[in-house]
Amino acid sequence: MAKKTIHIMNTAFRDGFQSVYGARVLTEDFLPAVKACVEAGQTHFEAGGGARFQAPFFYCNESAFDMMDKFRETAGPDANLQTLSRGINVVGLESQSRDIIDLHAKMFKKHGITTIRNF
Repeated sequence: MAKKTIHIMNTAFRDGFQSVYGARVLTEDFLPAVKACVEAGQTHFEAGGGARFQAPFFYCNESAFDMMDKFRETAGPDANLQTLSRGINVVGLESQSRDIIDLHAKMFKKHGITTIRNF
């Protein structure tokens, strides 16, 4: 029987934090866990979006963009890093103009995100 590869997307670093801790988790506190996941063979992570974009700025005195850069560095260049977007609200709480939506996509790509998922 041929060996099968199972692909999973790890949402623990966005959904898990958001659900349990209100996304108020310092980047340096979870990067060792990201490294362990990579060493275990995981290659697809949900790395931000929703409250996980706002919480670093509002509660952790960190930049969400710096967090994305460090996540990318830890996960490696070939990992698929996914984030959430609130539809036309992107990472805000109100509808955004087209130029802001485009800027959102460009900034997230610049900081290592490969997939943006809308909800």
